[in-house]
Amino acid sequence: MKKDELLKASKALEMLAQRDGVSVEYVKKQIQIAMIAGMSSSDPDAQAFWQNLPHEGDIPTPEECIAYISGNIRKDRE
Repeated sequence: MKKDELLKASKALEMLAQRDGVSVEYVKKQIQIAMIAGMSSSDPDAQAFWQNLPHEGDIPTPEECIAYISGNIRKDRE
């Protein structure tokens, strides 16, 4: 995953936090909760999504998830 994509994702988190009047850490925690729920799904499509999401650590970060999803949206629009 490219650094510029992760930076854009980080900026998006900052914008969401500012818009909602909460901390960036709060936004990230809420996304992490949703991600864990998705990773725990028994749905084969959900499992395939999470297995294909590139990440450096044990589990994807919110920034990695946002960058991956936005990259897929861009590909679908082309």
